[in-house]
Amino acid sequence: MPTISFAQALARSQDSKRHLLLGNGFSIALFPDRFQYDRLLDSADFAESPEARAAFDRLGTTDFEVVIKGLQDAVALLSAIHAG
Repeated sequence: MPTISFAQALARSQDSKRHLLLGNGFSIALFPDRFQYDRLLDSADFAESPEARAAFDRLGTTDFEVVIKGLQDAVALLSAIHAG
C-alpha cells in the first residue's frame, strides 16, 4: 500500500468516521505510571519465554525498542555468519 499524505488521507476519509492513533510519547505523557518502559516491563508476563526477559538484563535496558532492535540485529548477523 503506497504512503499517502495527511491531506490525501483526510480527503479519502471525508465521509467516514475517523480515528486517531497516538504513539508512545502521548501515552507516556498522559499515563506515566502505566506506560513508561520500566512499568511495562514489570507488568509483562515472561513465564513462557524467560530468555526474552533476560534480553533486557543483558542489554541493560527497560526499553522494548532497544531489545527489539538488538534481536533484529542478532538475526541479521547470524544469517550472515551462517550464509558464509
